Amino acid sequence: MADRMAVKLEEKGANGLTREEALVDLRTTLDWLGDDVQYIDGEVDPIVEMCTITKAFDNSKVIVANNIKGYPGVRMISNLYSRKERVCHFHGAEDFRDIKHQLLEQVQNPIPPRVVDDAPVQEEVLIPGKDFDHLHDIIPVATHTYNDGGQIFGAGSHLFMGEPFVPGGGSQISMYRMSFRPGHKYASINMVPGGAGDVICSRHPGKKVPCTVNICPPVGPELVSVSTLNPVIFPGQTDKLGFAGAIQGFPVDVVKARTVESYAIANAEWSLEGYVVEGERVWETAEAEELGKQGVALLHPEWARTMGHAYRTPRAFELTAVTRRKKNPIVYTPHFGAFWYEAPFMCASVYELCDRMAPGFVTDVASWLGLTLWGGLVVQVNKRRRSDEGMQRNLLTAIMGLYRGMRLVVMVDQDIDPWQPEDVMWAIQSRASASKDYVVYNEYGRGQAFQPSELKVGNISVSDGGMGIDATAPLGVQVYERARYPVDEMDFSKWFSQDDIDTLKNMQDPYFRWLGETGHG
Repeated sequence: MADRMAVKLEEKGANGLTREEALVDLRTTLDWLGDDVQYIDGEVDPIVEMCTITKAFDNSKVIVANNIKGYPGVRMISNLYSRKERVCHFHGAEDFRDIKHQLLEQVQNPIPPRVVDDAPVQEEVLIPGKDFDHLHDIIPVATHTYNDGGQIFGAGSHLFMGEPFVPGGGSQISMYRMSFRPGHKYASINMVPGGAGDVICSRHPGKKVPCTVNICPPVGPELVSVSTLNPVIFPGQTDKLGFAGAIQGFPVDVVKARTVESYAIANAEWSLEGYVVEGERVWETAEAEELGKQGVALLHPEWARTMGHAYRTPRAFELTAVTRRKKNPIVYTPHFGAFWYEAPFMCASVYELCDRMAPGFVTDVASWLGLTLWGGLVVQVNKRRRSDEGMQRNLLTAIMGLYRGMRLVVMVDQDIDPWQPEDVMWAIQSRASASKDYVVYNEYGRGQAFQPSELKVGNISVSDGGMGIDATAPLGVQVYERARYPVDEMDFSKWFSQDDIDTLKNMQDPYFRWLGETGHG
């Protein structure tokens, strides 16, 4: 078993609430988590300090800064989804690897959102030009490093609801970065090309598409917002709030926006109301505009863990109002580190793709931090009969072709733990032939701008290829059989007390502990 995958689910949390009661809003969730939250009372600057604290203590407790420099009464949060165990609690899953199966069930059984008349997110309504001059006056927008190209807003979940913008009158929610530059009428808004938001807005050229940008909504809608189920595998999936409702186990409450024909998430901390102005091009940073070149000026760290670059976005955002909670509203701190919030969604998409192509053949899909999620995956297969041989190559081709920017996909056998990087590396060096099992895919196909090694043709990213590795053993060839010690047949209490066993196991690195528990050589 990979380390830290399984958790024990308690009926109630630190505040005596059940999971469903705790997920109503972020505040009850924080109370529910109890001492898994680290509160900072000393002053924290949103410029570099908050993100650097987050990086220094990534994969640890949730961090809430109560005293933000220049923003009295406003708080910032980070690391909410930085541990697999905590994400398991949010999903109500006892094992991180099972979340993808829950998601595949939940996406087919949405719980529609519920419209309410009054909402905490609208306790205060602030109008630009009347109640504040610039967004940065009221919302702390973080910078990550001293090399950032500017203050890039990435804290909100963009919600589109109803016809004629969302087919079937459903809902679409995703997180996009925006740049509110002083002195500019419009903010930039950078959507993933081909993603649901891009598709919605591109169908209305020259028009204004109403939406709200919800900061710190409840966990359910935020998980859906920061993640994705591939639209090729799940076409027409336009009930994202219904999906979020299924994840949390009850409807997501929404309230009619105050200044646009749209809806806000009722229990969010803040909501930015406005319009996406399709076709209005905006530079993300002053340096990029001065250079007149896209993809050159530095922006901030990207998901690929390198410095990203600024672009001229094909659409803009026009702010019409900001609504918020009156008492100590919280602002999400974007951070490129632990991605355990998103991994189950990505793994669910690939698992579904593979299971449609070869039912029962794939048993797990995994990702590690070093693969940056969109950059690489490990797929575990179960060869049951000779006719299964070679199917792993078909799946490699499908996965590598579907995901732009995918650089590495490794296929492994049942006796390899796909969540243990060292075990996967052992499979590669012992079972993969450099001459026939390393395959380059998508060379000169469309790439992903955020992958630093991609080729550039003008401003277009062109893939220099991703690698698929077939690290599976040929079915029935004995030379590949893995050595195994009979640890499950031994009664170690004959030689050690339980305290001794616990002490020895706690000394082991995770991979050694796993090898010791499975008996694998």
